[in-house]
Amino acid sequence: METSVTHTDVVVVGGGLAGLAAATYLARAGKSVTLFEKAASLGGRAATSNHDGYLFNRGIHGLYTGGATEEVLQDLGITYTYGSPKETFLLHDGQIYPFPASTSSLLSSHLLKFGDKMELGFLFSRISRVKAESLAHLSVQQWLESNVKHPLDRQLMASTAQVFTYCSNLDLVSAEVFLSKLQLSLKHPVLYIDGGWQTLVDGLRQTAVEAGARIRSGSRVSAVCYQDAQVEGVQLSDETVVAASSVILATGPDDAAKLVDGGTYAPLREIIDPLIPARVACLDVALRRLPEPRYPVVQDLDQPRFLSAQSVYSRLAPEGGAMIYTFKMLDPTQQSSPRQDEHELEELLDTVQPGWREVLVRRSFLPHIEAIGMLPTALTGGYAGRPKPEVPGIANLYLAGDWIGAGFLSDPSLGSARQVALQILEVEKQVRKPETMLG
Repeated sequence: METSVTHTDVVVVGGGLAGLAAATYLARAGKSVTLFEKAASLGGRAATSNHDGYLFNRGIHGLYTGGATEEVLQDLGITYTYGSPKETFLLHDGQIYPFPASTSSLLSSHLLKFGDKMELGFLFSRISRVKAESLAHLSVQQWLESNVKHPLDRQLMASTAQVFTYCSNLDLVSAEVFLSKLQLSLKHPVLYIDGGWQTLVDGLRQTAVEAGARIRSGSRVSAVCYQDAQVEGVQLSDETVVAASSVILATGPDDAAKLVDGGTYAPLREIIDPLIPARVACLDVALRRLPEPRYPVVQDLDQPRFLSAQSVYSRLAPEGGAMIYTFKMLDPTQQSSPRQDEHELEELLDTVQPGWREVLVRRSFLPHIEAIGMLPTALTGGYAGRPKPEVPGIANLYLAGDWIGAGFLSDPSLGSARQVALQILEVEKQVRKPETMLG
């Protein structure tokens, strides 16, 4: 039976990757930490559902290495096994071609003409030298128009940018996002996690508990308590008040805003209201077998669609079975039709994996799942336009999540969690210094 908690050094609101990581860092440093998660289970969008051995992530998930995610997981001792896709294919005019990811595949490509190959080879040779942050105020579309002249090359790069940024509107998204992710992908592989992302959630939960953090799932925080510009704790939905010296809101932007003065706290609303999330439509299917093993990962050049049979590379299905994740990148400025989006993803499956309907075990359609809480746009200056962890006007109230700081997808989630934990420890260290001197 769980005991009631009325005081703790740090309250963490939200049991996703960011909340669990922040709780672990602080608990390991000797702080008393209590994490509250409103859902019955932990993980948020990183949770995985098991249906008769078929593992459904909440939309397509890949661990992009070389960034904060890999660093924090290693730092916290989270172990996992994985596979990595060996080759990506391109769908164009109903035909499937290998992605020209290497010099040999570029030279042998039947999709590209000689001039296309020369331009693309030159482009990739100099991309690693580009300072992505210098392109923060330039849109992906503007960068493409200035740097890619051949129509088919531009189409290929635009398609890749849509996949990397989870956004079909390239006039909107900052070129910094695309170029920084492209640079990382040229050096570091993307990983498909055995057991789905629940593996990471379970690992983080275990390390947090072992470090001494208290985790309360099924417990809803209704408000942040503060007075005289200083956080004092949180109030739960049953009106219990939990006092704390620091509070971390490891939630989405809207949930964070609602917790401070019922969503009317102006300094926080001014940060959150302009944010533009990146949303995608996902159709995930569990199959008795993979109909067409030759094309496990396919990027559509003609429409903003992508398909990955991740079970080819990682343990996500029973022996002989298959898990395919598909998604369509949406335009944040346009209303989307879920029925049409689902139909277009079905068509992608029909083209790449014909016969999938005859071996279907289960399907899951998510019409507009949030891929990331804040899309770095050219107008807001890329990653520099992202909110900082501190909540203005309330000392020791912090924000963490995929919409805070630099990086994309899980990198800002775990990166901001680490940053906030270190800030809290540094603040305590500075407070203790005068006491030590007086003593």
